[in-house]
Amino acid sequence: MNKIRLLDEDTINKIAAGEVIERPASAVKELVENAIDAGATKVLIELGDGGKGFIKITDDGSGIHPDDLPLAFQKHATSKISGAEDLDSIATLGFRGEALASIASVSRSVEVRTKTKGSLSGTYLRMEGGRVAEIKEVGCPVGTTITVWDLFYNVPARKKHLKSVEAETVYITDAVTELALIHYGISFELFSGKKTIFKSVKSSSWDDVLFRIFGLKTLKGMTKLEEAGQDWSLTGVIGDPLVVRSSPDRIFIFVNSRAVSSRALAAAVREAYRNIIPLGKSPVAVVSLQIDPHLVDVNVHPAKREIRLLHEDVIASALTRAAARALEEHARSTQQAKPNAPAQGEEAAVPLHQSTIAQGYEQSTLPLGQTDRDAEAEAEAESSTPSHPGPGLRILGQIRRLYIVAEGQDGLVLIDQHAAAERIRFEMLQERYREKKIRQELVQPISLELSASEMVMMASWQETLLDIGFDLAPFGGNTYTIRAVPALGRRLESSDAVHDVLRDLFIQGKPSPGSSNRDEILRLLACRGSIKSGRELSFAEMKKLVEDLYCCNNPLTCPHGRPVMVTVGDSQLERMFGRR
Repeated sequence: MNKIRLLDEDTINKIAAGEVIERPASAVKELVENAIDAGATKVLIELGDGGKGFIKITDDGSGIHPDDLPLAFQKHATSKISGAEDLDSIATLGFRGEALASIASVSRSVEVRTKTKGSLSGTYLRMEGGRVAEIKEVGCPVGTTITVWDLFYNVPARKKHLKSVEAETVYITDAVTELALIHYGISFELFSGKKTIFKSVKSSSWDDVLFRIFGLKTLKGMTKLEEAGQDWSLTGVIGDPLVVRSSPDRIFIFVNSRAVSSRALAAAVREAYRNIIPLGKSPVAVVSLQIDPHLVDVNVHPAKREIRLLHEDVIASALTRAAARALEEHARSTQQAKPNAPAQGEEAAVPLHQSTIAQGYEQSTLPLGQTDRDAEAEAEAESSTPSHPGPGLRILGQIRRLYIVAEGQDGLVLIDQHAAAERIRFEMLQERYREKKIRQELVQPISLELSASEMVMMASWQETLLDIGFDLAPFGGNTYTIRAVPALGRRLESSDAVHDVLRDLFIQGKPSPGSSNRDEILRLLACRGSIKSGRELSFAEMKKLVEDLYCCNNPLTCPHGRPVMVTVGDSQLERMFGRR
C-alpha cells in the first residue's frame, strides 16, 4: 500500500490557513488589505467577542463582479497578478490569492455582499465549511461587506490558544492602526460591539492619524525626515528623544505602503538615537520606504511581513543619516524655542514630561529606596565602616557590572545585583500592600496619553491598577490623569515610566482575580524599579544592597525563581587550583 498520498483540498486549505491566519487579527488584516487594494476610501470594521465570534468588514471600494465572486474563494485565485513575471513588480498589498480561501476553510460561515460601480444590483454569497452554500442577487451599495462567523470553529487547538476577548481586540486594534498609519488617505473605523475603539478620518498628511495613535504630546515632538536615492526614497517622522519606550514596537517600517518587519531598518533608526536616549529604551518612529518593486521581494512568507531588499545596507545607512540629521534639527529648534530666564519671582515654564523624565533618569544613579540625603550619609559611612553586610560577608568589588563579588565564611560569593534588587523591592511592595501603604501621591499629576489598543486594555485593568496603588481617571479622549502610583521612589514620576509599566501589564491580557495575579504584578513592578544589570555600583551601594538582601524572607532567589547568589566553596577553589 502506498505511504505517500495526495491530501484532499480541505486539508490543504487548513494547512495554508495555519500560516496565513494565525488569529482574528490576521483575518482582519487580510480583509482590510483587500479593501485597500479595491480602492476604498472608507473602511468599517466590526467585531464580536474580539473577532472570535464574528468579523465584519465594510468598504466602499470597487466591489467584486458576480462572475468572479465564487472564484475569489478558490485557492491561488487573484486579480492582482497574472503570472510569475508579475512577482517582480508587485504594487498591491495582496497577491497570493490565499486569504479568502484560508479564512473560509477555518470559519463556520462567510457571507459576502458586493456590488460593482454601474451595476443595477449586487451579489450575495454564503460559504460554509469552505464551500459555496448560497449565491443570489441582492440590493446593496457599491463596495463589499464580508462577515466571518466563528473563526477556527473546526481547529480546536488553534481556538483554544487564542487569548481573552480584550487581548484579541488589542491585536486587531494594532493591525488596524498600523494600516491607518500608512494609508492616511482612507477613513478607518473600528467597533467592538457598539463601542468605537479607533477612528481616523481621510487626510492628506500623517498628522491626524499620528495624533489619534500617539497623542498630542508625541505628535508635537515629532520631526520629519527625508532622504532619496536613485531608485528609492525615504520619508517619515521620528520622535522626541525625551519620549521613549522600553519596547521596540513603536518603530513602524513600511515598504511600498506595506507594513514589514525589518531588523536592519529598525536598527538604523535606533542607531541615530545612540548616545542620546538611555540604554534599553526605544524611540517612536514611522518610516516609509518607496522603492522600485523590482528591488524588493515580498514573496518570502505567506504573512507577507518579511521582505528581502536589494541594497539594504545602503538604504539603512541613509536612514541613519536622515534620522540623525532630523534629530539635530529638532535639538536646534528646541534650543531656540527655550524661553529667556524668568525674572525674579517668576517660575520657568517647563513641560511636565521633560522635568519628570529628567528626575526619573537621575534617580537611577541612587541605590534602592535611597534619597539624596541617604546618599550623603552613606558616602561618609563608606570610608569608616568595613564592608561586612551579610552574615560574615566582605564586599570585594563588582565584575562586568552584573555581579557583586564578596568573601564569605564558606568561600567566594557572587551576587546578581539585579536579582537581589528585585527580591528586595518585591518583598517591600508586598509589605506595603499588606499595610495599605503601597500608594504614593504625586507632587504633580501626570497626564498620560494612550493608544487605541491601550484604551481597550485600560477598561479591563482599571480596577486592578487602583488596587495596586495607581490613582487614575479618564480626562477626555485617549488621556488619563495619574495622581498616585505604586511606591517605587521616584521611578514612576514620569509619564513615560508609567506608560512602560502599563504596557508591560497590558501584554498579559485581561487580569485574573486573586492574590497570585497581584503578586505577578508586584513582580513586574519590582523588576521595573530595581537596579539594572550593566550599572556600575559604588562600594556603599553594594554594601547597602547586600544588607537589605539579608533582611529579606527569601534572599536566595529573585521573585521569578532565579538564583540571587552562587557560592564557590573553599574546597572547590582548592581543587580548581590543584591544591587538592
